[in-house]
Amino acid sequence: MRGSRIAAAATSAVVIGVLGIAPAFAEGGYDSSITGWLPGKDSSDWKDNNRDSVSTSVKFAGCSVDNGRFTYAGLQLKKARAGLPDPVVNRDNNYCDTSSFGDKAAGTYYFHYSNLNGQDTGVAFLSVRSVAVRY
Repeated sequence: MRGSRIAAAATSAVVIGVLGIAPAFAEGGYDSSITGWLPGKDSSDWKDNNRDSVSTSVKFAGCSVDNGRFTYAGLQLKKARAGLPDPVVNRDNNYCDTSSFGDKAAGTYYFHYSNLNGQDTGVAFLSVRSVAVRY
């Protein structure tokens, strides 16, 4: 009896230890960069099968503009629909950090660069050294 209790406790400790250190893996993602974008530009699209609970996110690092000062890039997460307008499902101002859009339903998505520092007209070209999309 004592041996089975010890074995059960050891097994539980291993399971808890493994589960406790297991990271939440995103279903997918890609890394890219942005060079010379004006507001109105769209990213590449991706297909989220919603096989996990990971938040869709877009992480910017190394943001700059050629004319003026970078404060934030207005991003819209859009869901692609064949033959119909693509709805905006979330919006965020990205301050050269991570925009988290939550766990999304299955579908094809992309982000739309809608404005620079609140201005939707092309006044400066945006460059971002590193763009990491996770879904």
